[in-house]
Amino acid sequence: MDDLDFDGPLTGLDFRDWEDRLREVEEVIEIPELRNQVSEVRQSARDIRRENKENGKPPKWDLVDMQILRPMTEINKRLEEELSLRQPKRELIPVDHEPVPAQYSELVRRYYERLGGRKEKDDTRN
Repeated sequence: MDDLDFDGPLTGLDFRDWEDRLREVEEVIEIPELRNQVSEVRQSARDIRRENKENGKPPKWDLVDMQILRPMTEINKRLEEELSLRQPKRELIPVDHEPVPAQYSELVRRYYERLGGRKEKDDTRN
């Protein structure tokens, strides 16, 4: 049972691809603190994989959780926050954004005044 084959990014054959993708993420992050955190996660993953290969035992999953999963979750959360701050604020556009033709503007004004007045009367009944 010492020769167990674990299939996954840390212990399987696709580690190199996974690490390369993580390196690409690291390279595009503009925030130094987050970039360093991704680098630390990559290093932790390499260390865990090396230990797994040397002793042929499964990784210590609590270390995987603490050194890889939790930091990656936090990095993802921070990146989402940063992206939301960088997106332009969408302005609300009224559904009826077309201007009212001049010949109807007075009628529309009175219509809205009546609606407003009717609401005030309804509010006084309660």
